[in-house]
Amino acid sequence: MKKLYNKILPIIASVALAGAFTACGEDDTPTGADTSKPFVCESVSVEDGAEVSPELSVVTLNYSHPVAVNNASPITLNGEAQTSTFEQNTVSVKVSLKPGNSYELFVPANCVAHINGARFADAMTIKFTTSGAVEIKPSDILPLVNANATAQAKNVYNFLIEQNGKKILSGAMANVNNNNDFPGWVKSVSGKDVAIIGYDFIHLPESGQNWIDYSDITPAKTQWNANGLVSYMWHWRVPTDKAAYDAKDVNKYDSSIKAENGGSGTEFDIREALKDGTWQNECIMADIDKVAGYLKLLQAENIPVLWRPLHEAAGSYKYNGAWFWWGRYGDEYTKQLWELLYDRLVNHHGLNNLIWVWTAQCEAGYEDRMAASYPGNDKVDIVGVDIYADDDSAQKDVYNALVAMTEGKRLVTISETGRIQNPDKCFTAGATWSWFNLWYTYNQHISGDTTDGFGNTAESVKAVLESPYVINRDAMPSLK
Repeated sequence: MKKLYNKILPIIASVALAGAFTACGEDDTPTGADTSKPFVCESVSVEDGAEVSPELSVVTLNYSHPVAVNNASPITLNGEAQTSTFEQNTVSVKVSLKPGNSYELFVPANCVAHINGARFADAMTIKFTTSGAVEIKPSDILPLVNANATAQAKNVYNFLIEQNGKKILSGAMANVNNNNDFPGWVKSVSGKDVAIIGYDFIHLPESGQNWIDYSDITPAKTQWNANGLVSYMWHWRVPTDKAAYDAKDVNKYDSSIKAENGGSGTEFDIREALKDGTWQNECIMADIDKVAGYLKLLQAENIPVLWRPLHEAAGSYKYNGAWFWWGRYGDEYTKQLWELLYDRLVNHHGLNNLIWVWTAQCEAGYEDRMAASYPGNDKVDIVGVDIYADDDSAQKDVYNALVAMTEGKRLVTISETGRIQNPDKCFTAGATWSWFNLWYTYNQHISGDTTDGFGNTAESVKAVLESPYVINRDAMPSLK
């Protein structure tokens, strides 16, 4: 007994609780302690899985014995330490909540102590949500951040606002080689052309070779001329190191900070890239200028672009952090790069055909971190999220979190998806996404398979595109 008591006492002493434990002999129970029954949390004022008012300011936990709190191991809410007080058998936790958010209250194993009992209660997690989600109202949606946006960009943006809450636009990514092959597969199994096709500047270092040339805007032009919308993203591949940069060895260019799919991974440092005079800065400025050249070709054809650079910057808040070099050293550097991109493309190159789409990373319990990563409503036109779920649910919690982050002043969309969200479920739940964008399955158009790599079958894709809640290209007006 004494060994256990001696281990716990220093912890309690560190938070001024040493007096709560009385001396005991080698085989004695501390004075006043009742260890005949387990020391457990018997009730919590918020039930696990409950929806509560955002006005709630205190969560109470009631234990089987008198308690003290070890503030060296604090109770957290969505990973942030909270102020806790205790009296008799009750711990009170002060919380500050927002409407329409998800929360996770975590009580560590060495936090709540049984006074005189020389023992701690087990760890505990309570998950709950708040009511009163912010809604998107067309009258509240802010204009495009670029006051000089082209007429076509404004037409597209206004059309998306008009459809919000009424319809979801269908979308699919182009295959990796700047073509419409995968959207063609979608049509082959559904009979419908998607309203939006997404392209990727992932092969910018190789562009100009016979198998990839972004100066050929035929795929995007074909989509726009048929009244479809065009989206571009950028898996921004950079040199693994200066040697690769000096040699222009594109085989050693990567966007990921970890080697994947046979890639090399990159040590490229965004902090250095944001400094004038470094080779990293020289590299990214040349890349931005090269991309600008291709975007200018689209602007010359009056084609507006749903422009989605620096996607998935945060990686995973919950698990392994950033995945790509532009998010490796945290939010502030990513935001600086976002602003640099905007300034260079818009103010220097005069690209006014871009509608700026930010990709948020949304994980339950980390909504505050997501909001801190956001460049802001004054720098972003539309907020997207990439969802790769195992089912076709509406993702209402994610939708609410994005709307809350933007205060209902920006449209929110599913910028990438695997299993397509069921539009009927989305509208029933009130998750009125602006569009969805099905990620491609490589060579799907060649294999002849009727089920893609995410489990979308020919029947399920057809059902989605035939939903009365979905707009396909054949129902799109000319926005020229």
